[in-house]
Amino acid sequence: MLKRALLVLLVALAALPSFAQSKYEAEIRQLEQFIEAHMRETKMPALSVAIAKGDFVWSKGFGLADVENRVPATAQSSYRMASVTKPMTAVGVMKLVEQGKIDLDAEVQTYVPYFPKKTHPVTIRQLLAHLGGISHYKNYSLEGRIREPKTTKEAIAIFQDFDLVNEPGTEYRYSSYGFNLLGAVIEGASGRSYGDYMRDEVWGPLGMSDTRMDDPRALIPNRVRGYVLHNGSLRNSEYVDISSRFAGGGTRSTVLDMLKFVQGLDQGKLLKAESLDAMWTAQRTRKGEPVRYGLGFGIAHQSGRYVVAHGGAQQETRTDLGYIPAARFGYALATNFEDANLDILANRIAAIFLGDAWTLTYYAPAHRDLLRTTGTAWNQGLAHFERYRKTTGSDPAAAFRAFKAGKPQDALVEAGAYMASELARSGVDLEKYHRAGQLAFFDDYIRLYKTSRSIPRTHRFEATFEQQIATLRRDWDRIATDELRLFTVSSVADLDRLEAMRFGGSAILPDYSSSMLDIGQEAALGKDLKTATRVATSMLTLYPESDRATGFGGIIALLNGDTERGRTLLTKSRTLAPNGYASSNRLTAIAGELERVGYKEAAVVLREYKQDK
Repeated sequence: MLKRALLVLLVALAALPSFAQSKYEAEIRQLEQFIEAHMRETKMPALSVAIAKGDFVWSKGFGLADVENRVPATAQSSYRMASVTKPMTAVGVMKLVEQGKIDLDAEVQTYVPYFPKKTHPVTIRQLLAHLGGISHYKNYSLEGRIREPKTTKEAIAIFQDFDLVNEPGTEYRYSSYGFNLLGAVIEGASGRSYGDYMRDEVWGPLGMSDTRMDDPRALIPNRVRGYVLHNGSLRNSEYVDISSRFAGGGTRSTVLDMLKFVQGLDQGKLLKAESLDAMWTAQRTRKGEPVRYGLGFGIAHQSGRYVVAHGGAQQETRTDLGYIPAARFGYALATNFEDANLDILANRIAAIFLGDAWTLTYYAPAHRDLLRTTGTAWNQGLAHFERYRKTTGSDPAAAFRAFKAGKPQDALVEAGAYMASELARSGVDLEKYHRAGQLAFFDDYIRLYKTSRSIPRTHRFEATFEQQIATLRRDWDRIATDELRLFTVSSVADLDRLEAMRFGGSAILPDYSSSMLDIGQEAALGKDLKTATRVATSMLTLYPESDRATGFGGIIALLNGDTERGRTLLTKSRTLAPNGYASSNRLTAIAGELERVGYKEAAVVLREYKQDK
């Protein structure tokens, strides 16, 4: 009788929906629908997704891992990680630091004696933060298309005679070669090959059983094939052997292992808390200027949340990994489609599972400076307080004085962290401000100090500022429906919906120019000039005083042969934001991309324009 009762119970339990299926059933269905529509529109062959929120984990594969043989993608599909390898390498280094085998401030030749001395010493810490002055690829058409396997010394030899691109510590310059050098440091300090060390000391302890070095000759379970669009049709990716990128981008893994990586670190399974905090803290140049990179991890502030992240891009793959420590929320994305833009999917995941609108900013030309300063205080100050549950430690009164002057950034962050601490102390749930935004954050703080004597006058704002905030918030609340707040522009069809919205003369509008730019650039580089022009026209109509809209409009004018209009719009873009879309470095990169896909005449004009300026 007991056995029969147990059998009935087991059958009944099996019929119940699983925890993963039931807890976020509506959210999962919404995400699946979005992914399927996005993949159809972009011709993406395969996508694997994994999401963690607290103890909840969900994963799934979409599309085909092998188009020719009709092999479905799954959560266990094995993708090239590309630059998501870099934070793994950094963790390997920090493990050796904790064991006393690596000194972060030692010169690289301490562990790699065969690497030539440069004009300035290069330290391990600088390499981890891309502050080491080591060159990135100089000629990707050669260095990025290597077909034969390389040993560590052969991989280092590719760039060992390159000059430093800047004095170490003075500038952030992203460098895959710098992380290859860190792989050699691991070998020198540990006495083991990079792959063996990572397997035994990082991947194994974190349960990452499906993570390994990429080897085109090995039999790797669930290996996906890579694809690229060519004249609108799928083609197989170019064959390359990525052993030459070993510690900077030479691994293969799954989305579930990607999640295990950040979750295991957050749970203290591998590194001490102080080591992880150093890795997840934005580093600074010698002059004290913060960079958006820690030790092996990218650092972002999204809707007032502190996010550690890294993406990857190379032949056969695009990857994206993000984690919010304060929320115990993470996502991992991998595709076998070189033309994919995974930011669109990451933003939608945040909207669905957190309620955040990561791409939503404000457009109010008359209040540009106010939105800039309040945005920094809210975004980074709130993120700091939620991460550490305290302010930055500097003098709040001095921070508020500097805030009123609009600088420097550290003061804005301290002011925002102080505001968050006072709002939390009054009983406000700070989670609301990730959804409501910076205007609600400031308006609520102003209301708080008007009813609380505990906040000194030195920590308050002028009456004019208070009125501007109140007016902007009132206008925003009038137009900001839930649909608009979480609306994202991820396709050309969304432009019609956006242009149909009525904002009733509001002094402030939602700014979707970043997402629109992603779509427009993707279309332009795919030689779909009609769609790119459509996007540029919409951006200029909605945001005529935006540096993104005017800058991209200028590029599209050049592609359409209207050189005079193109130069005029680019000049306006640079006037609006000298370090924005039309900055010198950005235009150099754009010219290179245009030339790469065949817009040679426009690239020449753009370089001439840049020289004139």
